[in-house]
Amino acid sequence: MSTPPSQSKTSGSQESSPQSHAPTTGNYIPSPRSSTGSTVSVADVEAGFLPGGAGRKQNSWKDRLPFRVFAKRVLSSDTESTTTENPEKKVTRYRWLSIILLVALLGITAAFLGREIPRHRAKPINRARSLATWPADSRDVHPIPCHSHNDYLRPVPLFDALAAGCTSVEADVWVDSELQNDLYVGHTRKSLQRDRTLNSLYIDPLLAILNEMNTPANLSSSSPPNARADNNTTTVPAAGVFETFPHQPITLLIDLKTASESTFPTVLAALQPLLRQNYLTTWSAERGLIPGPITVVGTGNTDFTSAILGRDNTAPRLVFFDAPLAALDDPTDDQTDYNTTNSLYASVSYAASIGKSFLGIMTPGQMVKVRRQIAAAGEKGLRSRYWDTPSWPKGVRDGVWDVLVKEGVGILSVDDLEGVRGFWGGRGG
Repeated sequence: MSTPPSQSKTSGSQESSPQSHAPTTGNYIPSPRSSTGSTVSVADVEAGFLPGGAGRKQNSWKDRLPFRVFAKRVLSSDTESTTTENPEKKVTRYRWLSIILLVALLGITAAFLGREIPRHRAKPINRARSLATWPADSRDVHPIPCHSHNDYLRPVPLFDALAAGCTSVEADVWVDSELQNDLYVGHTRKSLQRDRTLNSLYIDPLLAILNEMNTPANLSSSSPPNARADNNTTTVPAAGVFETFPHQPITLLIDLKTASESTFPTVLAALQPLLRQNYLTTWSAERGLIPGPITVVGTGNTDFTSAILGRDNTAPRLVFFDAPLAALDDPTDDQTDYNTTNSLYASVSYAASIGKSFLGIMTPGQMVKVRRQIAAAGEKGLRSRYWDTPSWPKGVRDGVWDVLVKEGVGILSVDDLEGVRGFWGGRGG
């Protein structure tokens, strides 16, 4: 019995196109390029299904990335265009916009993290250096004008900074009645320890280094600028801490964390061994400024009027002041008291005074302010210093360092000793 023509056609149609009635919604959809001519609706695309093959979805973690979410929102913002535009063209545009945003993001990240001044590959700091091997280990050290910020937090206080070539170190000091009223060094009161004092970490090591450097066998026959005369007799000038650069002085910045009236007299007492050996820079009305291999600067709670100016004029001044750099630039403030007879540094917080520098690039207004402040300090013979400068990312840090050095900053305050050595070496220093 023969099959009716209509039934045969229906059967043949089902065999040749088994997917003709497959739904276009759900988790999987047929390819828009399949032989059936099936298409993907705009609603399917917006729901997260991409054309290009059956079973392909757009719900992976990659599609939740911020730049892809942003691109999808941009593409779907124009309701009229999304309803008329070819779905494949929309997806292509979506992909290209995602690529552009990704490249832009990577470029900004690279500039933010990796923008560096050409760097010098400096030798790693030998942290084994200590009194046992200094000053012999200083023969390969080239001094650079950098200040070791919070130096006492380093693995080897003082010696890590000297090994990097820094010519200034910082110690935060406290007087604590519970710890026998000695000068203890630490970032906070809770961090104070009996074996970490100003004497043990700084005064005694510096005294030992300078005594070794100033033995008859080590003294140079040259006459550096810090030659001094006592009782009308010219004495042999005191050498500094660097064997290859014996005439290079260093600065000990003492940040008083407790009250000046109780802490400053204790600081003066601790400095007496260095004074007796003529190792300190001093000033007196009778003899003026006499440079030494070590200049001590008081900051923090150090009171300028009572501690610096209010001392007995017959006694030499042993501690110099850290003047307020921002105030020097203020034309309404009379700053005639700050000069080379009582101060050495003029400092300010970079973050508070200058602000943030995106990608390490200063705005024109920031540049003008930095130049004014550095010039104001220079006019008084003081060395400008910015603390709280960016320390990370290194591209931002190096960008700020580069501008400050080019503008003539007096001393560069740093946390990363390896970084500053590479930075300075890359400048040909």
